[in-house]
Amino acid sequence: MVKIGLFIGMISIGNIYALFFHTLSMPLFDSTLIHCLILGSGFGIINFLLANWYMAKNAQIKRDNESLKSKVYGDDLTGLLNRKALELECNNFNNQVFSVLFVDVDDFRMYNNRYGHKSGDRVLHQVGDVIRAIIRSGDNAYRYGGEEIVVLLKDCEKINALQIAEKIRVQVSRIDNTPYPPITISLGVASCPEDGHSIQDVLEKSDSALLLAKRLGKNRTLAFDG
Repeated sequence: MVKIGLFIGMISIGNIYALFFHTLSMPLFDSTLIHCLILGSGFGIINFLLANWYMAKNAQIKRDNESLKSKVYGDDLTGLLNRKALELECNNFNNQVFSVLFVDVDDFRMYNNRYGHKSGDRVLHQVGDVIRAIIRSGDNAYRYGGEEIVVLLKDCEKINALQIAEKIRVQVSRIDNTPYPPITISLGVASCPEDGHSIQDVLEKSDSALLLAKRLGKNRTLAFDG
């Protein structure tokens, strides 16, 4: 619809311009060549201005859409994507090889109760920063709920996912959280196709691995082993 409007607008302006300058230039210039050059230059300028306006308008629309998308699918606290974005990904995702990391901040509720929600929010923000810094450009991380974070690693086999998960765990443990206690996380790892064939299946398996990691002492990475 926009292209049709642009096309009609440019044709209309071109015709108006041609009629105006034809009437203006013919009495002044008797040369057909000069007349054609004037009209051609005028058309070029008009087309350039229209195209420049259209590109600027299109760029503004894209910026507005990105801003709206960030508000709808972004988590303000951690800077990660939210659960709604993960659900959308689950509906549209089609990848034969991928891995899921299910991340949970250890003893977070006790930490919140003891040191306050402001301090707890700071922990979540720091953990989110670490995850964003470590995962690859094509990967996505989602705040699943509370202190739980899900990381979707596309085209990533389990052995590589475990390495990424361990790197995240170690880096989080090195966060300077003074004057509060150190931050630790537990991670569950599962992959497609060996642990399931959909994001939902693999997500459930990674959650199972996470729960076992918690039971085994926390602050560790554990892969699902069916």
